Amino acid sequence: MFSNLCQVCACERGFELKSSGQICEDVDECQRLGGHPCSQTCVNTKGSYTCACHPGYSLEPDGHTCKATGTEPVLLVAVQFKLLLYGMRSLKEDILATTDKNLIIFSIDYDLVDQKVFWTDLGAQSIQWISMDMKKKGTMVKGIKADCIVVDWIGRNLYWTDGTAGQILAIQLTAIWRGKSEYTVVLDNDLNQPRSLALDPLNGLMYWSEIGGEPQIEQAGMDGSSRKILLSQGLGWPTSIVLDQLSWKIFWSDDKFHCIGSANLDGTGISMLQLTQIKSPFSVAVFEDEVFWSEMKTRTVQRMKKMTGKNRAVLIKRLEQPYGLKVMHEVLQPRSSNPCLDAECSHLCLLSPQSKGSCRCPAGLLLADDGVNCVPLKESAFLFLGLPTVIMQIYLKNLDASRGQATLPGHRILPFTNVNQLASMDYVAQEKVLYLTEWNTGDIWLLRLKDSGKLSWRKIISVEGTVTDLAVDWLSGNIYWIGSENAHINIASPRGQYSTVLLSGSLYRPTCVVLHPPTAVMCFVDLGPQDDGRRGSSIECASMDGSRRKVLWRKPQVPVGLSFSDAGTRLYWADPGRGLIESIQQDGSRYRVDRRGIQGLNLFTYGQGMMFWTTVDDAQISKVWYSKAELSENRWFQVDQKIVDLKVYSKLSQQGSNHCSKDNGGCSHICLPKPEGQTCKCPSGYYLDDIKKCLEAVRCSAPSQSCKDGQKCISATQVCDGHADCLDGSDEMDCTYPDTTHSTPTPKTSESGKRLTPKAVQPLQGTKSTKTRSPGPEGMNYPVRKILTPPIPALESETPETKEGGQPKDSHREKLLLCSSDFCSGRGICTMQGELRKCNCLMGYSGDFCEAAAHGPAPGHIALSLTIALLVVLVILGAFVYFRREHKLKRNRTASSRNLTCHKENDQEEENLMNSETFVNEAYDEQTCFVFGPQEYPLLALPE
Repeated sequence: MFSNLCQVCACERGFELKSSGQICEDVDECQRLGGHPCSQTCVNTKGSYTCACHPGYSLEPDGHTCKATGTEPVLLVAVQFKLLLYGMRSLKEDILATTDKNLIIFSIDYDLVDQKVFWTDLGAQSIQWISMDMKKKGTMVKGIKADCIVVDWIGRNLYWTDGTAGQILAIQLTAIWRGKSEYTVVLDNDLNQPRSLALDPLNGLMYWSEIGGEPQIEQAGMDGSSRKILLSQGLGWPTSIVLDQLSWKIFWSDDKFHCIGSANLDGTGISMLQLTQIKSPFSVAVFEDEVFWSEMKTRTVQRMKKMTGKNRAVLIKRLEQPYGLKVMHEVLQPRSSNPCLDAECSHLCLLSPQSKGSCRCPAGLLLADDGVNCVPLKESAFLFLGLPTVIMQIYLKNLDASRGQATLPGHRILPFTNVNQLASMDYVAQEKVLYLTEWNTGDIWLLRLKDSGKLSWRKIISVEGTVTDLAVDWLSGNIYWIGSENAHINIASPRGQYSTVLLSGSLYRPTCVVLHPPTAVMCFVDLGPQDDGRRGSSIECASMDGSRRKVLWRKPQVPVGLSFSDAGTRLYWADPGRGLIESIQQDGSRYRVDRRGIQGLNLFTYGQGMMFWTTVDDAQISKVWYSKAELSENRWFQVDQKIVDLKVYSKLSQQGSNHCSKDNGGCSHICLPKPEGQTCKCPSGYYLDDIKKCLEAVRCSAPSQSCKDGQKCISATQVCDGHADCLDGSDEMDCTYPDTTHSTPTPKTSESGKRLTPKAVQPLQGTKSTKTRSPGPEGMNYPVRKILTPPIPALESETPETKEGGQPKDSHREKLLLCSSDFCSGRGICTMQGELRKCNCLMGYSGDFCEAAAHGPAPGHIALSLTIALLVVLVILGAFVYFRREHKLKRNRTASSRNLTCHKENDQEEENLMNSETFVNEAYDEQTCFVFGPQEYPLLALPE
């Protein structure tokens, strides 16, 4: 293996010395950096290596190069308005087709199975084809803009990119233009300007270059799934991309960096080939060991070694401009089985990374729930009939076949093994999720209808009593429901993780709730007090956060089946007692009766422009009736079981967005949409720390109890003791006082035990702030904290003064004393209405306790807030001058004992200011000094 000569070791060819200098080891020529000994496959051997080729290639006599076998490879080039064929072995040229001289053939591809060549021209905005024997030609699609076209020779589709619309689209290779488009949109989410496209049908993958915004190369399944970014750095203007299955690399031409780049298919191993001859590359192709590209500036087609950039040569040079190019050979389109043959799709089938076919529909059609058939948009809607233990699904397109017959139209059954008797239901079409409740239990079930046909159950909410009705916000996922135990409308976050009461005040017997999430409107029926027949039932609406509540309709009758119109502008319901179907605009106008004289009317719903209702006759036979809203013709079919609920759904009707549909509206727990924004709510055991974040409430040990807002613990003796100990005043809510003159709640007292009562003030003037002093050296007092109380508007022009320790003479003043600024979260003015506190919130805040930030304040609040703010500034300035004067007087009395020299200026001016109703701030006095004792610091420093 080696010779020992003068104690220097040497190795034979194919070996090298180890670090010891005495042992030879084999060299792996295949892994040497920068070495490419073989065109395709390199196999290391002891002392040497051998080269091998992929199927469809043969090894040349040099033992290194692989060449494609079979027919001669041909370079297909689009030169202006011509399709040029260039023999890569014979070097012969031929013209396949010539189009209109005013057109430009931009992109090309071919299909060896059907022996066709496809091209797109920008002028005609179409994709056309011609047979390779030049005997046939045709048009696939018109009215589109294609930047790049690529053939899927296995799935039998043609893909293209539309950089203007930001889409990747596909159409069947056999499509023929008949005046109607038959293509489908494969991908259009977050696409800016896709340019070039490359397919890998053997693995169900596609790659495309993005030139809009940040240039990058992305990868996804050929059905648009499993999308990811492959390359996002080192790209300038990637005009064209191509896959090299032999080296498992992707190549691209870069018009900005004037180069041909390459990288592994996992995004690693980026390499750039920059030559002076690469000036403006437009299209790129790879075959065997070479890369080919069309050059815009020199109007040439060139080639070079794909790994080294060597052996560059000009193949074609024309006066016309070359654009797209492809290498035609059978090794580039290997045969393989087509997974779409087993999918049985009614229209288009796209390959996926899982080697399966994915059914898609052309524009104007939707994929049915069977995942195979495409149906018109209006036919994708269906009716859910809730029976005691099953749900029956009937597509609306099947209703025409029944027309007054006793037999059921085509349908499918969803049986429930976990539900004894269904009470109510709702459905989210996009997620195929069904929400159910059952009688005599407080459970809300989530039933996921999986693509496999299996049913996945999960209990998400459990409460006392029975959940009599529910509605799901299909944009945010929130769940609204009504229970039998309390006159509340409740809300839970998606999947029931957090819940709270949404509406409870002035609710008596709510029976149903409906939502229109795009407009963030909620409507409900309240049957009114049971012992007050004069009040009757009402239909009320509010924002989906519970605000802006209003009554639309009130009558003695009992409405059922409350439903929104498809646009959400009108409400429909049925009146079983009078046999009527009625409707009204959402603003309470244009009431009308839509149907009369319905015998045995029981249930009702509206959807897809149609009304559905059920009747039960004396023989207990149930019928389902349906009719278009604008027509008087009614049709029916019979159901042999009791119907407990019915609703209409479709994917198209559940579209749009609201302020909670994305990222939970920024709320930490529960996000409730409203027309102009959203309101963040906290579940039980939490309180709102700011407008969006909930914090866990304090846990109080017995016998203490928590305030309603969860921020503070209080003792039992503090409840209804006349003092608002809780920040939200909840300890004094719902209290009864035997003597309102002496037992009403009063604000906190000062440290001396004296009540702080406001002096007589002008309207809108703030109450005087309290100031606590701390003794300093030599007995001097210095300010520790100044508390500025928000101004309280006077209810009358003059308010009688109150004596110290006594009660106010004015009853309005007494009611004001029941409130504190803390009750309104320090963001509003608290007033009393009877025994209830009410907050008049400052500009920018809303809610019962001014806890939420408002969007778009009303003009009246703006004027009030500006007036209050101005008066607050005046009060602060007055307080500042007063305290400064008092401090200076006391400082002068002790100046000799503390050896401090402080100059008093403008005494007469200060006295005049103090006697004036208008306060003006003084200039800053640099000679004024403050002395503080140890660890005594002012919390609010004012300039002297």
